[in-house]
Amino acid sequence: MKHPQIPTHYRQYRVEGLHFWDIRQIAQLERLVFLEPMSVSQVCRKYFLSRTRYLVVKDQGRIIAYFGFEVLGQYAHVLANVTHPQYRRQGLAAFVLTRAQPWAERLGAKAFLGEVRLSNQAQLEVLEMIGWKQLGIIPRFFGNGEDAHIVMKVF
Repeated sequence: MKHPQIPTHYRQYRVEGLHFWDIRQIAQLERLVFLEPMSVSQVCRKYFLSRTRYLVVKDQGRIIAYFGFEVLGQYAHVLANVTHPQYRRQGLAAFVLTRAQPWAERLGAKAFLGEVRLSNQAQLEVLEMIGWKQLGIIPRFFGNGEDAHIVMKVF
């Protein structure tokens, strides 16, 4: 499947690996957008695992989007795909996701696998646009009892 064109104004941005000194920004974004955010210490523990990667997009030093995953065997399990609310609806989620595949492949992954809240239609639309598939539903997956779509992107 051909990937959609990323808007040309993203040439000002690049995807890079998370630096230790930016972990607090990840935790802040987690608190801003998730019902069940990871704490600074939880993000830190994930960061130091050799099988985990966080990829970030910055605007003048501020993280405006990120994608975290943990490689378990042939699968890169999605930890989070976040865009700062002030930067949403501009294609940043697709931008970071499409650039994450080579990072996951270098760690031995053959596919991304993740869970998305049923209520998160925006994320499901982004994933579908860039070739991810919905595989099924996990009842009451999230802490508040909400069901999750299982999603996957085979490389």
